[in-house]
Amino acid sequence: MTWFSKRISFVWLLLVGVTVLSFETSVFGSEVAGAIVVSIALLKAFIVGWEFMELGRAPLVMRSLFVAWVLIVSLAIIFLLFSPPDA
Repeated sequence: MTWFSKRISFVWLLLVGVTVLSFETSVFGSEVAGAIVVSIALLKAFIVGWEFMELGRAPLVMRSLFVAWVLIVSLAIIFLLFSPPDA
């Protein structure tokens, strides 16, 4: 097994483990659990983009835009999750 295939296998196993963690956290059903599940989902999106789409080796501008997108989307979703519903 080459170094690259070992790395991809490790990343894949990490994604599977994080998916199981997300599923187990969703059982609680609270807002905090929802925020954790959303954070885990966006962490998974970051890992997929960084490793499998090779954005980790992309030009600095593209990497910066990707990281900014992940942060902005995660903060927006968590803000909407915790904002009170309109009455």
